[in-house]
Amino acid sequence: MPKLSERLAKSGVNMMVIIIAIAVFIGAFFILMAISNASQPNTIDILVANRDLNFGDIITPADLIAVTVYEDLLANMYIPADQADQVVGGYAALPIRAGQPVTRDAIIALAGTGTRLSAILSQYPGYSLFPLPLDAANVVAADAASYVPGDLVSVTIVIASRPQPPVTPTPFWSDVYGYVITPTPVPTSQPGETAVDDALNRGYPPIAKNLFPQGVRVVAIQGLPVQTVYQDTTSTSNTGGPDISYVDYNMPKRLILLVPSESVEVLALGLQSGDMVIVAMVTEGQADATTGFSYWDFEEMFRIERERTLR
Repeated sequence: MPKLSERLAKSGVNMMVIIIAIAVFIGAFFILMAISNASQPNTIDILVANRDLNFGDIITPADLIAVTVYEDLLANMYIPADQADQVVGGYAALPIRAGQPVTRDAIIALAGTGTRLSAILSQYPGYSLFPLPLDAANVVAADAASYVPGDLVSVTIVIASRPQPPVTPTPFWSDVYGYVITPTPVPTSQPGETAVDDALNRGYPPIAKNLFPQGVRVVAIQGLPVQTVYQDTTSTSNTGGPDISYVDYNMPKRLILLVPSESVEVLALGLQSGDMVIVAMVTEGQADATTGFSYWDFEEMFRIERERTLR
């Protein structure tokens, strides 16, 4: 049998090897952790919406939560969590979904904002809030409940006939009615006309024109039924929850649209003179203006397509 001294010597060598291996492992572990931490970006605490916020909503403390995120190139657009007191009491200038970071351009500060809706205009110089009546007889639109703030819509005016312009008094008609009746010109093609000239000659009523091909934003919907929640205290049953009812005071239903101020007069006249005003929902607008569409364009399109089909 080996002597005791030899066994201890061998055991000491083995223990030394184990201790060195453990030390190397621990050292490597801490080195890798340091490298990993050094490669990770810095983090910041930002404000995130705790619920869906619509145009014009007043921001309350319950609407905001703090979330830690990695600092990236967009970090300067976010609002730090320690600036929540500067946000509370302000207004939402853009729709913000629950869980979405609150950006600086989505909030309007309280200073100089005025009323709830007019506060939005401080972010949009050169724009106006236009009330478009959904219950007007000549307006064709989806039900008011179909819209939410932030929707993009276009407004198309349809005019069946042109009004009679004032003229210099003439015998009989001027004596009786004060004006003379002039029929709407019927477009006719002339020899040597260019395509543009031909199209311009068809620009007579009935016509339809999209006033906002680029689309305009719905800021608010007015006149919707108000939802109220109440608890029936007279009931002896404990199984039922709170009752929900809707109160409708027959308020006029309107879309509040954010339109360029230069277009307010055109839209107002179109609502008054248009035989039909169509409010269409769109996903995105188009940058260029439309040429409009007349009955005579329809007749020309009909002729061209019929000729193409029959040949």
